[in-house]
Amino acid sequence: MTAGRRRLTVIIGTIVLVLVIYVGDVLVQDNLRLGVFYLVPVLIATWFEGTFWGSTCVAATVILRMTLETSQGTASIPLAFFHQAPFVIVAGIAMFGFRHMRRTQDELHRLATHDHLTAVLNSSAFTRRVSQELVRHRRYRRPGALIYLDLDNFKGLNDTHGHHTGDAVLRLVADAMQRAVREVDVVGRMGGDEFAVLMPETDGSVAAAAAQRLSDALRSAFDGTPAVTASVGVVAFGETPMTADDVLRRADQAMYEAKKLGKDRVVQVAL
Repeated sequence: MTAGRRRLTVIIGTIVLVLVIYVGDVLVQDNLRLGVFYLVPVLIATWFEGTFWGSTCVAATVILRMTLETSQGTASIPLAFFHQAPFVIVAGIAMFGFRHMRRTQDELHRLATHDHLTAVLNSSAFTRRVSQELVRHRRYRRPGALIYLDLDNFKGLNDTHGHHTGDAVLRLVADAMQRAVREVDVVGRMGGDEFAVLMPETDGSVAAAAAQRLSDALRSAFDGTPAVTASVGVVAFGETPMTADDVLRRADQAMYEAKKLGKDRVVQVAL
């Protein structure tokens, strides 16, 4: 589900839930108010869409509750407004706690799925994305490709310039890769100085051209000392059923073919 569809679903769902609770509040006796249940849509909106939509839900709830009190003649408008203060305070505290939990969860998820040095996907998360794309490829017969690259002579760079320089180079490589590929493409660090790019909706020839542009972009990004180049392997998804590990292994083999041919080049293979 896209972010837009999820947001629409959450907003419509919380509106419907608030109205259902309001109707129940109208139908029950005066001593059986359902005020606490209004927190449910407020917290759902806050968890999924943030404090703005949670606050909007609180405001709508306050208006409905005040309308109910004044229409039934149980309180004047100022008194009905005053009666909402405890609900607003409790809702605010609960929203603050929920947002803190959501931020903590998002941070833990990021740490579990992203490489700590380069901020791109780590090997495990990237492999899962490849598996998902292969499922989509088999189901809908959509094209897809994978680029696998290894920096040339990176060990010598580390030995000559130190590991701090090496780490800086890896970060710059990841940044250059993300700038060079499309927004829909997925960049991952597979370990050490090896990176990969998953390219949905891309056939082999387009992926090979993209890999060449990526290789040129890396060379341009490090035009000076230390010079950085990469050996790149490209593989397009074929009709033969394969796992993510199979695709990655084949792309890795293509990358090593590029190294054997003299490095700083792109080699494309078929599955």
